[in-house]
Amino acid sequence: MKIGYDAGLYREIASLHLNEIVQVENRKGERTTIHITNITKLSWRELQLLMPEGADRFTKMILLFERHRGITVKLVSPVRGQKLTHQETAEISAYVRIFRENEFRVHSQVNNYITDNDLWSAFPTIRSLNDHGRFTEVPGIQPKYFEVACELTGISSGDGLPLDAFRKY
Repeated sequence: MKIGYDAGLYREIASLHLNEIVQVENRKGERTTIHITNITKLSWRELQLLMPEGADRFTKMILLFERHRGITVKLVSPVRGQKLTHQETAEISAYVRIFRENEFRVHSQVNNYITDNDLWSAFPTIRSLNDHGRFTEVPGIQPKYFEVACELTGISSGDGLPLDAFRKY
């Protein structure tokens, strides 16, 4: 399916502001986290992962746009991937914002900042008490959200002790 380019429609797509985090897998089973804030700024790869239908970039953008506006398009498969809930997205976005605004380099800095400023109540969905092998519970975020935060901040898990256990609270 291919849809011809329309500048007015492109502007309408560009004006739709979103805040969604979606985890998708490619054919090889590799997971990727995509933070959708503006459909027109998604890369070709991200569009392909999210919207398997559509022959070109503009068509994929239209299909994704229509999907987010709740318009049903015949013969179009749904957006691929697992969408995080609104609450999960909001909390991860806030966590990543703290990371970036303070120019932190490792996640422990964010966790310490949140602890020092008594902000953990703002993260009820993603927070956890983590055990890194010392049988102590350190405030942090659950492993599945840690993976998302690593992808969004562009850092690896670092060379800290591996997580042995965690508990939501």
